[in-house]
Amino acid sequence: MLVVIATIGAGLGLMAMLRIQEAKEFSQPHQMQTDGGTNYVVQLTEAVVGKAKTGCVLILYLRLENPNPFDVTLGRNWFILVSHDTDHYRPSITGTQSELIKLPANGVLDREMLSFTVPDDALAGSVALMGGRSYIVLVKDKKSFEVRLRDGEFCSFRRRRW
Repeated sequence: MLVVIATIGAGLGLMAMLRIQEAKEFSQPHQMQTDGGTNYVVQLTEAVVGKAKTGCVLILYLRLENPNPFDVTLGRNWFILVSHDTDHYRPSITGTQSELIKLPANGVLDREMLSFTVPDDALAGSVALMGGRSYIVLVKDKKSFEVRLRDGEFCSFRRRRW
């Protein structure tokens, strides 16, 4: 009995360590540059997938950091979502989403949101976010998204495997 409990405990511990490692890989910071050469840091913190009548909604929450002693302004449309079949999607600029993201000097925006409307098949393989001078942040691995969502239903992920 003790051996069974120890084996189950070890298995659960290993699964927890793997999940923590996946979360760290998902949210690792990425150094990027604007087309003008200004540095900034992007860190993916959460991906939310939802179903709408027109397809899927993918919301990415980012932590943006400006290491510069001056303000940096990023165009929201500089961030492009690239799906497995090389389709490109620009973020929505409606409602509360302005066209520009303003990073204060030596400052951080902890929860900047990018919202994309994509067809259902866009999540069938890997998905990445391009920003700046062709810097790529992997959002989702190549495994097909198999969760069936109803209109208005959303799922949240903090790792690449979903």
